[in-house]
Amino acid sequence: MPAPGENLKINGERLWGSLMEMAKIGPGVAGGNNRQTLTNEDGVGRALFQKWCEAAGCEMGLDRMGNMFATRAGTDPAALPVYVGSHLDTQPTGGKYDGVLGVLGGLEIVRTLNELGSGRSTRSWSPTGPTRKEPVTRRRCCLQASSPASTPRTGPTD
Repeated sequence: MPAPGENLKINGERLWGSLMEMAKIGPGVAGGNNRQTLTNEDGVGRALFQKWCEAAGCEMGLDRMGNMFATRAGTDPAALPVYVGSHLDTQPTGGKYDGVLGVLGGLEIVRTLNELGSGRSTRSWSPTGPTRKEPVTRRRCCLQASSPASTPRTGPTD
């Protein structure tokens, strides 16, 4: 546990390893990725994210739009959670880090808190992976736009 006033430090090697493991799914041109929304590659990436979150002790939530909300419960159920994330899908010529760095960065925060063994934080932490942030077909972006910030995970997007 860091001393009072000292910053927490994530495990950069572990985060890098997670990024490189995710980058194996849907390899793209010039070292990037191609995990277009709702393709097999997107599904494999989402399943891997869920596996990692559950291994970190998170409960995985999924709303009607397919947005993923992993939760490391806090001690105060009335406190608003801290959502951290971005997207796991990519454009056909997407970069390795676009979106996925935010999602896996959120997971790394949870992993770090778990390793500290300091018990639970007051607020819940929620690494988040929305659906269809980077659509290429059907021209409809951001299905998560009416998302979770102040609504329950059991169907906030109607």
